Amino acid sequence: MRRRCLFVVALCALSVAWAWAQDVELLPSRDLGRWDMPSGNYSGITPLGGGCYAVVSDKETRDGFFVFRVVQDSLTGQVTDVRNEGFRGVESALKGGRDAEGVAFTPDDSLVWVSGEADQRIVAYQLDGTMAGRELYVPPFLGRTAIYPNYGFEALGYDSVAGLFWTMPENVLKADGQAVVSGVTHRAGLRLQSFGRDGHPRTSHIYMLDAPQSGMRGQQYAFGAVAICPAGDGRLWVMEREINVPKRRLRSRVYTKIYEVVPREGLVPDTLEKRPVAAFVTRMRLFRPKLANYEGLCEGARLADGRRTWLLLSDSQGGYGNKLCHLRDWIRVMVQGDGGEGAPFDD
Repeated sequence: MRRRCLFVVALCALSVAWAWAQDVELLPSRDLGRWDMPSGNYSGITPLGGGCYAVVSDKETRDGFFVFRVVQDSLTGQVTDVRNEGFRGVESALKGGRDAEGVAFTPDDSLVWVSGEADQRIVAYQLDGTMAGRELYVPPFLGRTAIYPNYGFEALGYDSVAGLFWTMPENVLKADGQAVVSGVTHRAGLRLQSFGRDGHPRTSHIYMLDAPQSGMRGQQYAFGAVAICPAGDGRLWVMEREINVPKRRLRSRVYTKIYEVVPREGLVPDTLEKRPVAAFVTRMRLFRPKLANYEGLCEGARLADGRRTWLLLSDSQGGYGNKLCHLRDWIRVMVQGDGGEGAPFDD
């Protein structure tokens, strides 16, 4: 009972703190299974144009990406259909694949760029999935030996106006201290790094993670920054996610928050100011479970009235769980706000 009361207090406090910050409308999530989409390990999404999106999976043994066709209602923005048009890729040089996490598209040369946690590289692919022979020059301080296991490059975005790639590890680097996990009350800084179109690193910034919400760490746990979406005019949206699945799975929670930051040019890494955009928590229920491990964020279709939309894609880890209680693959839409009350905190 005491734990339940503490959770309710924390939930209410976070809800109040974010109530003023919501400037988008979050639409009800849609289960990809309604369109006969098989359970997957979808970890990143980026628009290719014409309603098509490149989607990466962190459990594929091949290197490459899926292509999804997503249809949205032109008035509301709600997703009305999703089709998987297949995987495009090549056999991986790594036994278990690159552990693809982030994905970005450069329209000027039609290349799909994928970040991998297994090799801590950001590699380019042609639209047919073949290797393009290009990659970003990741500096040693962000290399494979600098990260904690499974806490490497999770987020990747491309700002087509500025001509910059943006990425950062999911959690802190070894050189910056201990990884931030459940039970830790302090905030920690991540290295947000940009790269030019020539592949070379540009500016580096400090992005401060929120402290974890979960008081106790479950059997399955992950925390950190999982997606970057350039929002225009130099602004970046960063999605933070904390998933906690304890032995009693009905107590599972996923906290999702989206912040806006505006990196500036500078020689010395600066600590970025975060502006809240949206936040919500999903939980496992015995009936109609809505637990959603969102890891992908990208811009969606424009509505008939000119408003922008964004797509959030979840990773069910292949439908992790059992027949009664398991994760599902969800897609959710954020719509540019119109000055209303904003998004609901709880899904």
